[in-house]
Amino acid sequence: MSKVKLLVVDDHPMLRSGLVSLFNNVENIEVTDEASNGELALKCIEKQVPDVVLMDINMDGRLDVITTEEIKMRWPAVKVVAFSMHEEVQVVRRMLKAGASGYLLKSASHNELIKAVETVVKGESYFSQDVLDIMTHSLTSDGEDLELDVSLSAREKEVLHFVAKEYTNQEIADAINISLRTVETHKRNLIKKLRVKNVVGLVRFALEQGPLVDLH
Repeated sequence: MSKVKLLVVDDHPMLRSGLVSLFNNVENIEVTDEASNGELALKCIEKQVPDVVLMDINMDGRLDVITTEEIKMRWPAVKVVAFSMHEEVQVVRRMLKAGASGYLLKSASHNELIKAVETVVKGESYFSQDVLDIMTHSLTSDGEDLELDVSLSAREKEVLHFVAKEYTNQEIADAINISLRTVETHKRNLIKKLRVKNVVGLVRFALEQGPLVDLH
């Protein structure tokens, strides 16, 4: 089995060096290059396209979302994992909308960093638990209902809200007083309507978009 090719991007030399050392000691991951900013990252990808880019999003004193957009436009198969000190909801959403497959805070453990890379390369999304907590809290604390390009019923919005909060089917059924079978039906309909592949796709959609329904 071939190794996962990883590009590490961070403007702090010591942190970048530590990340390179960490991943070079992982059997199934190979760091193919490193860069100190978004412009250099794009040049690295032009020379050798990696499977995953682990990238700080605040480099050279500014928030960099454009590099992720450029990567996804030019190399759609490349997975981008944001690795950042920013925990603001709007920053996380901007990165997800730009095409990032994952988001980790810089407080993440070594094991979680490795897990994130191994997860996104399989086509799945990965968010550290603290990011999920921040994002799911915003689903009920933000102001207005979600505006969608597709039509969802009030009940479907409720189900999607609880899916994003990682409720089990039984917990969703209990929370909104419907049967387990009805929850499963709503999930299937949501996957079809929102054109995602699975429940992970539903979670990603909910976190990208923001408030789903006012439950207060």
